[in-house]
Amino acid sequence: MSRALSSASRFARWLIMKANRIGLVALFVLSALGVSYQANESRAQKPTTSEQNPQAPTPKPTPTEDTERYIEWMKQRGKPISDRPHENVSLRIGDWGFFYHGDRPVGSWTPLRDRVALDRDGHAVTEAENSDWYSFLSTRELDAAGALNRVAWLFNAGGLHSELKGSAAKITAPTLTAGDGTITFRGWWQAYSDPPYSRRITIATTATTTKLVIDR
Repeated sequence: MSRALSSASRFARWLIMKANRIGLVALFVLSALGVSYQANESRAQKPTTSEQNPQAPTPKPTPTEDTERYIEWMKQRGKPISDRPHENVSLRIGDWGFFYHGDRPVGSWTPLRDRVALDRDGHAVTEAENSDWYSFLSTRELDAAGALNRVAWLFNAGGLHSELKGSAAKITAPTLTAGDGTITFRGWWQAYSDPPYSRRITIATTATTTKLVIDR
């Protein structure tokens, strides 16, 4: 009888130990599952830093100035450059570059010296009516707004793009049209001067002739 009770007691203790081990394993598994769920939920609710603050796109590098043709152009005209030549790379379009030399003091209205647009085929455009306007205005990438920016720069001015009521006439958006062998550009610019003033410029050009009119 005592042996049976002893065996039963040992068996009961074994069952209790077994149950405790199973309980611990179950508790560990449930705890691990809980931690994993909380972590996943936290990631779902809180985006990563890159999602909250996406990186800004890398800015395009500023093109290098290419002034060799300008230096040569000035030399051929008996005006060798003794100071620093510049290219306004923001105006570069197709094969055309926009050049001047010297440095204008900050806040000064002094015109940039010897402003000119040059392409790689020897064409040149200045303020003069007999410039190669047809070659320039027929540039494939050029539109009316781009033409205004560049023409105004050649005249030491800034382009007026919006339709505004001027004191003397209505200032309209620039136009660039082509037909019957003639390219016509019309736009308004405001001179860099004190006080500033506005003018409308019209350029009608063919492969052989050009008429440039500035309304005053």
